[in-house]
Amino acid sequence: MSLWWKYVHVAGAFGFLAAHGVAVAVAMRLRRERDPARCRAILDLSKSTRPWMYVSLLILIVAGVVRGFAVHAWSQGWTWAALGLLIAMLVAAFPLAVPYYVRVRRAVAEGAHTPPDELETLLRSPRPLVILWVETAGLLVILWLMIFKPF
Repeated sequence: MSLWWKYVHVAGAFGFLAAHGVAVAVAMRLRRERDPARCRAILDLSKSTRPWMYVSLLILIVAGVVRGFAVHAWSQGWTWAALGLLIAMLVAAFPLAVPYYVRVRRAVAEGAHTPPDELETLLRSPRPLVILWVETAGLLVILWLMIFKPF
């Protein structure tokens, strides 16, 4: 049974990364786009994958916790470190990403009169790059913890 929970956990991770990959691609593309209509379409694409991302994340977490009990991993430090890092990443991602993308959505909304230089500054913000590097580094550390189980 433990192998099935591992399978579901990894499948949840794949689903999360696939859905979240769209958000990453959108973030990178927005940095080069200046047409408000195209920005809205790109942002809508990212928004459309959010439900799949959250469902996959829930599956990943539930299966990981259940498997942790099945293999008695909760007494190992790497398990707690990986879970703590995942929580820290989620806590960091929301204040980093949500306010920025709310501003972008408002700036490119139909009927918005955002001056081109203001839109340029907003879209060239390093914020998406910071989010990308924080999340990538965190996921790589979690992967390291899960594979090498250093403590």
